[in-house]
Amino acid sequence: MITKVTITGADDSIQPAELLALTREFPFVEWGILLSRSSMGNNRFPSTMWLLTLARYQKSLAQTGQQLTLSGHLCGRWVKDILVGKHEFVDALTPEVWDIFSRIQINTHAEFHSATAVGIGMLNRLRDKEFIFQYDNVNTILLELARNASVNHSALFDLSHGVGKLPSQWPDLIQNLSCGYAGGLSPENLREQIYRIEEKAGDTPIWIDMETHVRSNNDKQFDLGKVRACLEIASEFIEAYWHHE
Repeated sequence: MITKVTITGADDSIQPAELLALTREFPFVEWGILLSRSSMGNNRFPSTMWLLTLARYQKSLAQTGQQLTLSGHLCGRWVKDILVGKHEFVDALTPEVWDIFSRIQINTHAEFHSATAVGIGMLNRLRDKEFIFQYDNVNTILLELARNASVNHSALFDLSHGVGKLPSQWPDLIQNLSCGYAGGLSPENLREQIYRIEEKAGDTPIWIDMETHVRSNNDKQFDLGKVRACLEIASEFIEAYWHHE
């Protein structure tokens, strides 16, 4: 059953503080922040200044007992680096920004990536992060490498490879591994698709991730109205889960 919703793509089109009101209302939300050396400041990819503002805002929230749940989603060159054990991007982001993320998603987007067992094993050095690998039928070996290296990891099914297209059917869970589902979810189809995803998950806790369809039609704006609509729908299922427990 669904227990968490990741909303990905908050960027400079909003202020970091605008995420707090929704977090208070929907405490199950995780904000996925896209990170790329070459794309910072473009649509979906917040600028360095925005990230630093977010980090300082998160630090001030912690002093009042509040927190945003945040995941960092690595893209581009930084994906190639992390898979072979190069972690210079942590300094590029600044440790201040890196520390705010409890989970790190490695966006391979169905493009084959070279990886080494040593490189994957070095993920254990990155301060107790959970690493999310995309299950895309291209880089599934990464899950095996992570398991063999005892890396804290999970899998995100996104057979649309990041283009926001619904699959013909949702994959079965991977046994003994935390799993999430993404691809084409929107305010218009979310209720129906959660039912279909939960048919696969049963009573196992899972999360869903949305990005493309929580933006304006021209992709320039992170649309908080669409985000709210999705969270309201998801809350019905999450409340049912907690009542069931």
